[in-house]
Amino acid sequence: MVTFAVGRLKIEDCRLFSCLFVCFLLCQFRIFERISVLFQMDEFPLIKWIRNRKKKSNAVVCGIGDDCAVINTGKNTLCLITTDMLVEGTHFDLNKYNASEVGRKAIACSISDIASMGCKPSVAVISLCFPHGTKNSFAKRLYAGIWEIADKYDIDIVGGDIISGEGPFCINVTLLGKNEGLMPVYRSGAKAGDKILVTGRLGGSLLGKHMFFEPRLDEGIALNKNFTVHAMIDISDGLTADLNHILEESGVGAVLFEDKIPVSDDALKISKKTGKTPIHHAFSDGEDYELLAVLSKTQAEKVLTSDLFHGLEISCIGEIVEDKGLWLRDGKGKLRRIRPKGYKHC
Repeated sequence: MVTFAVGRLKIEDCRLFSCLFVCFLLCQFRIFERISVLFQMDEFPLIKWIRNRKKKSNAVVCGIGDDCAVINTGKNTLCLITTDMLVEGTHFDLNKYNASEVGRKAIACSISDIASMGCKPSVAVISLCFPHGTKNSFAKRLYAGIWEIADKYDIDIVGGDIISGEGPFCINVTLLGKNEGLMPVYRSGAKAGDKILVTGRLGGSLLGKHMFFEPRLDEGIALNKNFTVHAMIDISDGLTADLNHILEESGVGAVLFEDKIPVSDDALKISKKTGKTPIHHAFSDGEDYELLAVLSKTQAEKVLTSDLFHGLEISCIGEIVEDKGLWLRDGKGKLRRIRPKGYKHC
């Protein structure tokens, strides 16, 4: 109990009161911190909430829940729509990369979405928010990178919006694609017994690949044209996170083969700095922008022996199973359940 002497607080009591007051503030902060965590935005639950509250019209073949929306524009012609926003400090660092490189990446991300549907990009609109005081020379260098990759893949830039603001530099690309007689490949067609294939090598993208990757557009179209692909996605959030999107949309599970995962040299390098295993980085780093495709065993074998991919490494890394969930099988055949991990945008 705090006591008083001659109208003044004793020194010992002052110390006690101070300690109690600090403890009170810490408790209040901890409670606030926990409440704040509860109310923090979470990307995928938010998307699910939006999706559950929006009905599709008859023209919408595929809405929220895939790499692209697909709209029937009549006479069996389908329009694919994808959009990506990149923010300075989150998706790129202007202290490390120049404006041209940022412009290139912004378009490449959206091309990768169209590639994962096995279709062809056509036109794009680009919206930009420049920090106040940005020079025209920066914008021109940005567009040099945009035009470089857009021209390579026959994409016309047909509009957009330009504003300035107090925040960091932001670029948003909305890319439209066309099916040209092909049916888009969705996330929702995986079946038990299917094999899981992946292009290229995975992990360690922060060492450069996240900026300088080449969208697997030719490979996506080749897969769609020449094989029966049950499901496909590009690896932007991370192998296990993006595979989980296919599993959720298809209502199935999967087993990954640990000794078959194509781990990149960059994943090995970055693991020495982080102390995490190379396989951890291959599973969860994201921004590899490789294709993850699910096909029947027969079709997968044809892909693996095909000469259509010009020497690109393609690996069979697992199989689809009936039981929902994700498992990892080690080299000795032991199974353990794993949680999907990857990059979260918010």
